[in-house]
Amino acid sequence: MTKEWEPVDLLRHYRHDWLNQMQLIKGNLALGKTERVEALLDDIILQAKNEAKLSNLNGNRLAEKLLTFNWEPHNFRLNFEVISEPEGVQAKENEILTVSGRLFAWFDRQCQSGADNHLLYVINSDNGNPVIEFDFQGKLNMDALEIEEIEQLAEGLPGVKMNEIELRQQECFIRMHFSD
Repeated sequence: MTKEWEPVDLLRHYRHDWLNQMQLIKGNLALGKTERVEALLDDIILQAKNEAKLSNLNGNRLAEKLLTFNWEPHNFRLNFEVISEPEGVQAKENEILTVSGRLFAWFDRQCQSGADNHLLYVINSDNGNPVIEFDFQGKLNMDALEIEEIEQLAEGLPGVKMNEIELRQQECFIRMHFSD
């Protein structure tokens, strides 16, 4: 289920995020922590570069989902990185969004609420085909975690293959290939 964002809402949320970053810089400057300010600026530049790469993938719905994800309540914080820009994102966007949505919901259910949970969403390319990696760090409820449960999240989606799944109590890594 995706929220329909109005342009004014998008701008308001983005401006809020931007002002938070500026306040962090200003506060660290006031404290004389120039090394921290440099690190914050490096993070902002890296984030802007990833946003630009994401916007150039010809997957507008995927870009919207990733850019607005943290504006809604979740049990984890999402960061994304675009390492290489696959050519096949537009053709596989429905499958990418479907399996990503299923995994986001799975992480929301399995994350311990209130813990410091982070999910890095990495977009890469293999011979022009999209490769998506989910790299989770945080606390998972381990009572009923099974790799088979994760594998089932990709069932019924043509061309989607989970190549690697590593599952531990405080980390989870999943690599998926999308092909024709």
